Amino acid sequence: MRGRCRSGGSSVKSYRVRVAVALAATGIAVTACGGPVQAGSAAIVGSERITSSDLNDEVRELRADLAANKISEDQLQLTFSLPQTVLLNMTTSRQFQELGRRKGITVTDREVDDIAIAQGGWDQFNKVLLANGIPLDEGRAFIRAVIVRNKLAQQSGAGQDQAAQQAALQKIIQEADSTVPVKYSPRYGKFDPQQGFVADDRFGSPAAAAAGGAAAGAADAGQAG
Repeated sequence: MRGRCRSGGSSVKSYRVRVAVALAATGIAVTACGGPVQAGSAAIVGSERITSSDLNDEVRELRADLAANKISEDQLQLTFSLPQTVLLNMTTSRQFQELGRRKGITVTDREVDDIAIAQGGWDQFNKVLLANGIPLDEGRAFIRAVIVRNKLAQQSGAGQDQAAQQAALQKIIQEADSTVPVKYSPRYGKFDPQQGFVADDRFGSPAAAAAGGAAAGAADAGQAG
């Protein structure tokens, strides 16, 4: 990757706050880079490669999960296209899990289950995940990344007030982006550091509502409770 991407842009702040790693209800900037990636890759997260096949499998899983739960794609109202949303969720989740591993953060299965239980159980929480473009086979990883994020925030001095929480989260995001950088293949749409995935006719026009908001908020609420 040549050079460093710079964070910024209110739309990305809003999206990054809400998706995969549930970055709380505060405006946190995103730093993610496009650029050359290995042929056949959808994205590179640190040294981990997400292949196009991996992404296609997860998109198929999500569509099957939606059909099984009688949720149409039109109901999702995602900010980005379905493949873009799944890819961004996958990369963000893996980025924070890898940062947690490097910093010695552990998350137990019980901690993961407690998040879902606090929101009415897995049956209910799975519907929240699906409504926000997260395949069920990625659900536990999603929550695990939320818990990693929250533990890192506590280590960074996050307090009860919003300013302290935002400062801690900003520090974590900057560390994640420098320690476990993410690169996206342009095959899946143009990624702009200030806007996220920009409109691309291959994927259709994005809807107005942000993806992942309910799932992110529910997961954070579960930990807070």
